[in-house]
This record gives sequence, C-alpha cells and structure tokens, in this order.
Amino acid sequence: CMHTPLVAWIADYPEQLLIACVSSKNSPISVATVAQFSEATPCSPRLGKDIVQAIHAACATCNPCDIVAFHKVCQQMRLNGVVEPLWMNWGDACPSRFLTPDALHQWHKFYFNHCLQWVINIITGQELDFCLSVLQPWISTCHWTNGVSTLKQCMGREHHDLEKLLPAIAAGSLPDDALHVLRAITEFIFLAQDQFLYDETLHALIHHYKPSILTAGGRLGKNGPLNHFQILKLELAQHVVRSTQAMGAPYQWSSDITEHCHITHVKNPYHLSNHRDYHGQCCRFLDWQEKQRFFQLFTSLKTAG
Repeated sequence: CMHTPLVAWIADYPEQLLIACVSSKNSPISVATVAQFSEATPCSPRLGKDIVQAIHAACATCNPCDIVAFHKVCQQMRLNGVVEPLWMNWGDACPSRFLTPDALHQWHKFYFNHCLQWVINIITGQELDFCLSVLQPWISTCHWTNGVSTLKQCMGREHHDLEKLLPAIAAGSLPDDALHVLRAITEFIFLAQDQFLYDETLHALIHHYKPSILTAGGRLGKNGPLNHFQILKLELAQHVVRSTQAMGAPYQWSSDITEHCHITHVKNPYHLSNHRDYHGQCCRFLDWQEKQRFFQLFTSLKTAG
C-alpha cells in the first residue's frame, strides 16, 4: 500500500515539542538543552529513531499507566510522556527533517522580542521612539509616529519594515560590536528568506560579537541583567542551512498563512455575528462561503464549456 509522505509540518515551538515528543527547555530538532542554546556550534539532529528508542526505554522502566511515575521518568529522558508518536510508523518521517524553520516565530518574532529589546535597553525606548518618529514617511512603509518601545506585538508587514530600519536607526547609538550583532542577525533573516543558501559566517559573527550585548546591558530580565544567551531561536537558526538543503527554501514553510486564517476564519466571522452562540454562526458563515466558492467554480467551468 502507498501512504502520503510527511514532508513538512508547520508549527510553532510548543507545537513542535508536542509533535517531537520532547519536554520543554529542549530543542525539538536537535539534542541541545537549554544550557546549549547559546553555543556557537550546532548540536547534532534529534533523530526519530532515537526518540522512539528513548520512549521504549521509558516504558520498560515504568508502566505508562502510572502517569505520575511515568512522567518523572520521561522528564529525566527529556520526553513529554507521549507513548505512540503519530509519525512513528509514517515511513521514514523524522522530526529533525519535517519540523521546518518557521520564519514568523523563529525569525520575525525573535527580532521583535529580543533584538528590538536589546536596542531599547541600551539606548532607551524614548531615544529609539524619537528617532523613528522623525523619519521621513515613505509610501508602502510603516511610519512609527508613536514609536515602538511600548508595543506588545506587530503585524507581519510591520515586522519586515522594522527589520529594515532598526540597524540604521541604532547606528551611532549602539556600541560598534553590538551593532555588528544586530546587522548580522538582520542580514541572516533577509538571506534566509531567499531561495539560495546564505553565508554561514553570519552565525560566526553573531556568536563572536554577542558578548558586547551583555556588556552594554542589552539583556535584561525581570530580576535584573542576564549574563547568558540561552535563547532557543538562536539555536534553531543554526539548522536553517541543513533544512534548506533537505527541504528547499524555508520561507515556503512559514506560518504566516495559517496565522492569517485566524482573521479570515475566526475574527471576521465573529464580528459579523451577533456575538451570541457565535460558534455555530461562524461555522455556518464558513459553510456559506464554501458553497459560494463551489457555485462560482461550477458556473465558471460551465461557461468555459
């Protein structure tokens, strides 16, 4: 019999952990742990056969029906407690291959949550907001009249525009070495979206100059300065070349389209409802839209003969 191959699975980090059957604070596609996220050398891939062997070893150690005890055993083996992964008998499917890079979460939101925050911590949000507000407005480019230091989230287009502007805005205010890190990460994001491979020396630049971010006070946590770069998305970025060689250009696997479905399939139908029993109304609305598309397709084919 023939089965559809599992080529790629578009998911964010929590979903990737569930699919790979890996516990939190671990990489879903490599054997890296949280203490290794900041290392300059990428860790080896987390192969599907190794995950299955670890699951079998956990089952042999403790009865899976004893949930509390089995969960403790799985945590020691960096597993999340799933006994039968959905990909286990799915041909040669391996999470280290089919869990492809997600540009939206791993690159653009990383840039917004970390790189932007580094700049704010070093030059202050007030200074950054002022520099952005006095820029000449450009057609088709977001103009940050009120700045960005107080924003909680951005749309996809705003992420892209901010990535274009931030290195130029920060030049002269950031220390030179810290600016090298920001420019290298920005260049990596733009080159990784191309259909060709980018230069791996960008990662060498990032890891060589990243201590300057700590020296300048860019890494701050809730309890004060942080002295590490234990950021999962930095570790995942080191596997982009390997994924591109095996799966093609990574931007085709971005979750932008699926995230946009939240607007077209949830938010818009909800706003058109009377906000009462909206689940049923949203489903009927989507059903009507589907029937309209089928009718339009039928009439187009009928007209064309």
